[in-house]
Amino acid sequence: MTAIIAGAWFEDLNISFLWHPTAALIVGGGTLGAVIVRRGAVGITNAVKAVWRLRHKGEDDDAHKIEVAKLAWLSRSSQKNGIKAFENYADNSNDTLVTQGLILVADRAEKAQIKEVLMRQLDLEDDEGLQDSATLEAAGGFAPTFGILGAVLGLISVLRVLDRPDALGAGIATAFVATIYGLSLANLLFFPLAARLRARHESRMKRREELVSVILSLGANEPTLAIINQFNLPR
Repeated sequence: MTAIIAGAWFEDLNISFLWHPTAALIVGGGTLGAVIVRRGAVGITNAVKAVWRLRHKGEDDDAHKIEVAKLAWLSRSSQKNGIKAFENYADNSNDTLVTQGLILVADRAEKAQIKEVLMRQLDLEDDEGLQDSATLEAAGGFAPTFGILGAVLGLISVLRVLDRPDALGAGIATAFVATIYGLSLANLLFFPLAARLRARHESRMKRREELVSVILSLGANEPTLAIINQFNLPR
């Protein structure tokens, strides 16, 4: 955006030429309506919340390390309290993945069975986690289309008033500004935010996979120190 403003300044253009309510209505309203049809109002709300959460940095990593450390020390606790250590932790956990895994560990399920159940849960979380970025990617795909539609409508209005030179400016402005709106929204806002959401989701899934590895280690009765060393946790 800064580069666009700088370019306009170098060309001695008044930046106010970018403000055109009709073009904004066509591109903004059209994109919003199309995304609502495709993803629903709930999908848009969830995407906005996900974008808002992008401002938080590092908190998820810290919480994850604490969770992994607690799970690792369950190995030692289970030596004293038996399967009750796993059951108590599962009862107090709000994490479906952890709860499912520890219940299976407490039931002495086979490692392959535990892994299968947890990987199904990860697949569900992966699909749900990609919904927000998909919403923004959909918006990024629709915005340029409505920019072109705004351009076409502007040109139509120009053709209708060819005999009135004083009215040509408004139609031409709508045509070109609508195109700028569509391309700018897609490439300066929607697609970059979607990429950030996807990157954060991928990081989260890696952390979830680590939790699965810890739970599988608990199911295999690996000692606490082995689990701690595996994930470079503080002792």
